[in-house]
Amino acid sequence: MNRAAAVALTLALAFFYLPIAVLSLFSFNSSALMAFPLQGFTLDWYRELAGNAAFRSGFLTSFLISQPVGMLSALIGLLAALALTAPRLRGRVVFIALLVIPFLVPKTVLSISQAMLLSWAGLGRGAAALIAAQTLVAIPFTTTIIAAVLVRLDPRLEEAARDLGATPWQTFRRVTFPQIRGAVGAAYSIGVILSLADLTISMFLAGRTQPLSLIVASEFRRELKPDLNAMQVVVLCLTALIVFIGELLRRRRRTPVPAPL
Repeated sequence: MNRAAAVALTLALAFFYLPIAVLSLFSFNSSALMAFPLQGFTLDWYRELAGNAAFRSGFLTSFLISQPVGMLSALIGLLAALALTAPRLRGRVVFIALLVIPFLVPKTVLSISQAMLLSWAGLGRGAAALIAAQTLVAIPFTTTIIAAVLVRLDPRLEEAARDLGATPWQTFRRVTFPQIRGAVGAAYSIGVILSLADLTISMFLAGRTQPLSLIVASEFRRELKPDLNAMQVVVLCLTALIVFIGELLRRRRRTPVPAPL
């Protein structure tokens, strides 16, 4: 890497991480005024956050919504990745194009179209609509993650299993799946993180359901308080924990040994 590329990378990383560092710093500032110089160290904003019933309710709502989103997006992404990497798949280019389109459509347009479709389907607004809409948005990500691992598998292992009399389900369960468990876990983590971070879809489909992102946006419009900084630090730490656990599981299962037939 030449010096210009290193400088550009350093500036990009600083642009991305410096606001997070400043936000974390102010979450421990004893003054309610978010300005330098800092007045001292305190954990009062975290105590105030723990006692805020609205934040607790919003976090619980977001957590309960993110779990089915993570599981459904990982399951559907697995099925889509298996179809996408099948050697005899027809219309592979069309399939890939349909998979990429959600990346290109503006989030607002996608949210409005989902709201109209789900309303027509009878889901209306609420937790069920949020789970369905967020799952649809997460599927392209989860499919890409799992397919990237599937294409690197040795097809001779599956052929050997079939030659030994294994059914397609036995081949998948005992040969293929042990090799992609880490990718499926990563896909689940991505689905959960995307659900927790979502704001645009929630604005159109939440209804009376109040996930944490909507509560934070509402509080931010009225007043930027230090306990909001503390809340963002907590969410960042939880997100980092999810990523860390997913990566730990991936490393532990990086070289799995297929179970005997």
